[in-house]
Formats: sequence, C-alpha cells, structure tokens
Amino acid sequence: MTKNKIDMEIGYRVILVICILFFLVQSGCIESENNEDGEDFSFISLDNNVKYLRDYRGKVVILDMWATTCPPCAYQMIELQKTYDHYGSDDLEILSIDVGQETPSVIQQYRETFQNTYGISFDWVFGMDNGTIWSRYDISGGIPTLYVFDQEGKAYFSHVGLCIFDETPSGYPDGLTRLRPILDELLG
Repeated sequence: MTKNKIDMEIGYRVILVICILFFLVQSGCIESENNEDGEDFSFISLDNNVKYLRDYRGKVVILDMWATTCPPCAYQMIELQKTYDHYGSDDLEILSIDVGQETPSVIQQYRETFQNTYGISFDWVFGMDNGTIWSRYDISGGIPTLYVFDQEGKAYFSHVGLCIFDETPSGYPDGLTRLRPILDELLG
C-alpha cells in the first residue's frame, strides 16, 4: 500500500469513529442519576403563556426535553404515553419541552402527524424552552433527556436517551432504563 492509501484509510477510520461517537451522544446512550434540587424554571406553552415548574407542585413531574428532528424522541413519546395512561394526571404531569427552537405551529403539526400515525393523543403539557431549561438541565447534549421531579420540585432522577415505561417493546434493545420503578417509588 502506498502512503496516500494508508493515510486515506486512517482518515476514514477516524471519521467513522467520530460519527459513531456523535450518534451515541445524539441518540442519548448516556445515563446519569442526579439528586440536586430542582429550580423553578419557566417555559412557554404552545398558546404563548409562561408556565413554571412551581405550577405543578404536589405532582411528580417528568420533564421531557426533545426536538421534532429527533427519532429517539418519538419513541420516548410512545413510552411517555404508556406512563401517562398508567398513572393518569392526578399525581403525575409530563412537560414535553421542545429544545430544538421550533415554533408552536411546527410543534402542533408534529403532534397532529404523530397522533394520526400512532393514535397517541398527547394529553399532557407541551411547550418551548425559553433558554432556561436546556442551559440548566442539559446533561451531555443528547436528547431525549428526561428529568423526574418529586412533588416538591426537587430533581429525583435524570437520564439521557430512551427510557421505557416498564416492559421492553419488541425490537427495542435490552437493558433500557425503566420509568415505572422510579415513579412507583415516588408515587407509593
């Protein structure tokens, strides 16, 4: 082999490794638990009202940071629907906050397309980051990122990447983090 071919082969391998690392970070294959206090963040609802974490005191809150361009985020929403169906809205609230800087109309269109495709109604809260949530709760730059806050608004759990509700769906990899034991612990 000539030196140029060797250099090209090394270059391809370096690019391949960089691409794999980028995919792992972006797909959320990094997990972290965190017990720091949650702050009273704000976000913009789809009807352009400012909402706060404190508005949901007394409930366990799942903060779902996602983007319309994130395929793993779509799978996360399917699992969040299972979670919401199981626990209901009396003791649990889900805040799906777009961190991809989309407009309300783009997010609403995404919800409608998703509902037509998967039959999921999204009865929980959707909103947009106003710059405070991602800067505070970004773990590694990957999405989906979930935080679970207890009834007092303290961060109880955090995770980057796909979490399942309870049982691993067919076709999903084994070993995914399960939300049910975490929520059962908080909701008794």
